Amino acid sequence: MVEGLELAPQACLLDSGANDIRLGKHVADLAGVELTATVEHELVVGGVRTRGRGVEAQLALREGADLHVWTPTVYFCEPWPWAFGLLGLGGLDPFRLIIDAYEEWLELRPIDR
Repeated sequence: MVEGLELAPQACLLDSGANDIRLGKHVADLAGVELTATVEHELVVGGVRTRGRGVEAQLALREGADLHVWTPTVYFCEPWPWAFGLLGLGGLDPFRLIIDAYEEWLELRPIDR
């Protein structure tokens, strides 16, 4: 969820080759995230040239009754032709990520600090 917007949860692909979290600009619009005071950067994602604005945004991951909330920098991009966002590793600092490529599963667990 972005900024507590439970009505529009965002599906995301874990992108182990990306440093940042990237979502479509329409998500910022829906969640009321202000982007006007941010610097715009040009990026290429999946072969598509896009422009993203980075801002700290509250994100929440939920699995069943478990909920973890944190505030990373998220790049809201336009155009964004995908129906999902990208969770890059740089934005997942408060988590331990375990990937089992052979068995084809992953686990994302909050780190107790």
